Amino acid sequence: MKREYDIEIKDELIVRYLAGEAGPEEAMALQDWLTHAENKAYFENIQQTWEQAHPSKTARSIEAQQAWKKVNLQTGPAVMWTDESAARKRKAFIVRIAASLLITVLATILIYIRMHTAEIERVSVVTTDSLKNVNLPDNSTATLYRNSKLVYPATFNVKERAVTMERGEVFFTITPDTEKPFIIHTSIADIRVVGTAFNVVVRGDQLEVSVKEGKVLVYTSQDSSYLAAGFTGIVRPAMGAIRVKDSVNANTWGYATHRLIFKDAPLETVITDIEKAYPYSITLGNPNINNCRLTATFDNDSAENLLNLIAETLNLSVVKNGTVFTLEGEGCP
Repeated sequence: MKREYDIEIKDELIVRYLAGEAGPEEAMALQDWLTHAENKAYFENIQQTWEQAHPSKTARSIEAQQAWKKVNLQTGPAVMWTDESAARKRKAFIVRIAASLLITVLATILIYIRMHTAEIERVSVVTTDSLKNVNLPDNSTATLYRNSKLVYPATFNVKERAVTMERGEVFFTITPDTEKPFIIHTSIADIRVVGTAFNVVVRGDQLEVSVKEGKVLVYTSQDSSYLAAGFTGIVRPAMGAIRVKDSVNANTWGYATHRLIFKDAPLETVITDIEKAYPYSITLGNPNINNCRLTATFDNDSAENLLNLIAETLNLSVVKNGTVFTLEGEGCP
């Protein structure tokens, strides 16, 4: 559409205002276009949206009065205002021009940014019956246990490193960055760290955080608690306060590290921890084997080698059939 000065109002003209390259005639033509209520409402709606999305940005303003003077110089003698009332009208008119042009500039910034900024891609990782190791954008790592889901952006923003853990169990090893905290959002509580290693379990209405290294902040709308290495935090919405235990079961994250430590542990517990860390099942040929106890440390051993060592220590034998190991022998009294 063409208005006064035979200038068509379109997006390219508005972008020139943003760049400070538009001429005074274009400014007057734009003001003429903004006198229509539907055009003004359009700009006001976009201005409001832009301010909400970019509260810290300041739009470049247009000197409407200077544009008016340039137009007068180019088109003929300046209009003579003969009385004080006319002068006030002229001032009010210029103010309206400036306000309308500011709306135009703000709207242009929003349109330009939306056209040239792609939405940040989000990555969703889901496991079912196997584990998965994930390298996050900041070189932190996450090991997802079975039946877990983690969602994270392809690129972290400048203020924080935020991911969402929707369900299951994940062991995190976080790259230190004191200026950009790492935040894990869950449906029960949030976890904030700078650089550390810890395990998170989200099942039903319970969140459990056990810390291997460093310090972790767990917080809800009702409570917050720092957990140091060797501590465990448990959160249930019905509890209100966060429960803290001054102990951890290091084998909890054995599925991620493949390091298992047993100190006079009953074999039933040993088998449970091994089955969690490895994709195998373990059966007993004699129920008396459950009476045995084990003290040992296994570091990145294969499941087959680990069970052979256990069998040798307890005077047992081991038979493998596919993904099932069977321990046989007399057991313990």
